Amino acid sequence: MWSFRKKADTETRGDGELFSPRCRVPASPRLLLLLLIAHCLLLTTACRRDMQDQPKAIAYRQSTFFKDGVAAHAPVEGTVPRGYLRADREFYFGKKSSYGNTGNSQPVMPLTGSSTSQAPSSGANLGPAAMYPDDVDTFPFPITKEALDRGQERYNIFCSVCHGATGYGDGMVARRGFSKPAPASYHQDRLRQAPVGHFFDVMTNGWGAMPAYASQIPVEDRWKIIAYIRALQLSQMPQGERQPMMTSK
Repeated sequence: MWSFRKKADTETRGDGELFSPRCRVPASPRLLLLLLIAHCLLLTTACRRDMQDQPKAIAYRQSTFFKDGVAAHAPVEGTVPRGYLRADREFYFGKKSSYGNTGNSQPVMPLTGSSTSQAPSSGANLGPAAMYPDDVDTFPFPITKEALDRGQERYNIFCSVCHGATGYGDGMVARRGFSKPAPASYHQDRLRQAPVGHFFDVMTNGWGAMPAYASQIPVEDRWKIIAYIRALQLSQMPQGERQPMMTSK
């Protein structure tokens, strides 16, 4: 009788050890714990200052990485950086594909009173295609109401300060004294007849006292501004003289 109780008591204590603080952890949770510790150690050692102190080329500083000691190198000859391919000349330059240069838009005849060329002294009898033969006369994409709204917004930001809200060259800059030379009016015959590629070239490369806006206005926005300029020109023409001035490819 006594031996039976002692055995039962021993078995009870043995079962209770599973829930005591000194119980043994099975093999699988122990392995999981070790993997967790190792993972934390890896994350701790990975926290370095390389992102802050990373090796990089600073402009106009010498570099020991290249043999010539120069950090900034020009692109390899014959290559084009990704995103800088300008195969569509009409869209990116406003020039006809048949012409091989992308220079500034220049009329083929001198201004009135010039005697440096044998061309006629006045361009009144020359059409827009003859005055600016390398500039496109159509928009490279369809002009919608959304495009005109965007063009009006960009025009008011970048152009109206000189050319005025209605395009007469009476913007705030001109009113405050910048009148030599005065900003051009879009409602003169020369600019009414000029192709859209001429306006694109002027915005891209500048013209006279007007600086280039290529770094400030994206290519597509330049075309939308030109579309709004055409709308301004149409709005100021007599009813009987209005003709379609916005054509797309």
